[in-house]
Amino acid sequence: MRHIALFVLGLIALPAMALTNVDLYRSEVVINPSAHNADVQARVEGMKEVLIRASGDVNAPENEVVKKALGQSAQYLAQLSYGQSADQQTLKMVFSAPHIRSLLSQAQLPMWSAARANMLVWLVEEQTERNIIWEHSPSVIFDLIKSRAQQRGLPLTVPVGDFDDITGVAVSDLWGGFIQPVGEASKRYPVDAVLVVKAQGNNLRWRLYDQKPATIGITRQAPLSGTNNGSDAASKMIDQLSDYFASKSAVIVASESSQAIKVRFTELNDAVSFFTLENQLKSLSSVASLDILKIQGNQVTFNVHLLSSEQEFKQEVSRLSDVMPLESITETPPVVAPELSIEVPSDNLTEPQATTDNEALTPQVLPTTPVLEVIPAEMIMQFEWQGQPYVMPTPAVQTEPTEPESESSVLTR
Repeated sequence: MRHIALFVLGLIALPAMALTNVDLYRSEVVINPSAHNADVQARVEGMKEVLIRASGDVNAPENEVVKKALGQSAQYLAQLSYGQSADQQTLKMVFSAPHIRSLLSQAQLPMWSAARANMLVWLVEEQTERNIIWEHSPSVIFDLIKSRAQQRGLPLTVPVGDFDDITGVAVSDLWGGFIQPVGEASKRYPVDAVLVVKAQGNNLRWRLYDQKPATIGITRQAPLSGTNNGSDAASKMIDQLSDYFASKSAVIVASESSQAIKVRFTELNDAVSFFTLENQLKSLSSVASLDILKIQGNQVTFNVHLLSSEQEFKQEVSRLSDVMPLESITETPPVVAPELSIEVPSDNLTEPQATTDNEALTPQVLPTTPVLEVIPAEMIMQFEWQGQPYVMPTPAVQTEPTEPESESSVLTR
């Protein structure tokens, strides 16, 4: 089954997903030439940025275990090089993912998965007039928003500002909070949430719709709102939003865990669904690794090695959009009784001889019934896959033009 699935995936492409994979472990920091041990300081700052991005916790560098590790930042580096940014020398760093994960585990800090919700940002600035900020619009506020979002690992999508955008939504819709046209205009972008920001100088008022654009204005889900003031209002807003999304999916990784549970998924009717599910499970923060135990029909049973608790794993899986939790079951593995093999010497195959009263009787050793090992029943966590089955596109049939028949061919009929 698995080999067949691999072959099928070689012929088709996986459907697009809105979640965006963030590069958690890369950082670039400007080197302060006047600082003592400038490279060391830049390395420490880069490691702090990576820890905040990977954990979703802005206070991660204040952890006592992390403070000790920052003094040995070189041990966590995988790559190091120099670069330039605006005529300033920078230090480019790539930190070791296993070492950073291990540090977060030891410090009992959360781990925020690299697969994160992508957020569409509609920003309206009020100066002499109100303007929507598009992808290539000059905006100091939006530059600050993007810079802080990159540091926190919060994926953003900016409207391109083409004809469809300009005609699809008006400034008055965004400023007045009319959600129906905002949802309609956002449908063209493959995002997981929509953010509407109104900027007046250093004052930002924002509203987050944590839902797919197609459901905005249809469901009764309440948006999340906030206000930030001051020169760092943009950074404050991004920090609040990052904290919100991290609190939904980040999990505390156990320092040492060999716990494994059996998980079964039903209704996996095609290879694309199987591999989509497998990749989603591997990307969860609570999962260290997984093994395939059994494939039977449209059901697949995994042995999942956990980095955190069973409950946190179940919560993470339940948050996947194409998965529905089912009631767990218990199964007892089949027990095969060991076969007994009794060797009888050939000399003993003769008929028994009569014994006299004075002869001692030789005791017979009878075979004992084997004691079967008692194997406890295993709990299997169950989920149902509800993703849409993949439909292979039908290739267009091209007909070749027919050549006109010659006179000779007609006459010979």
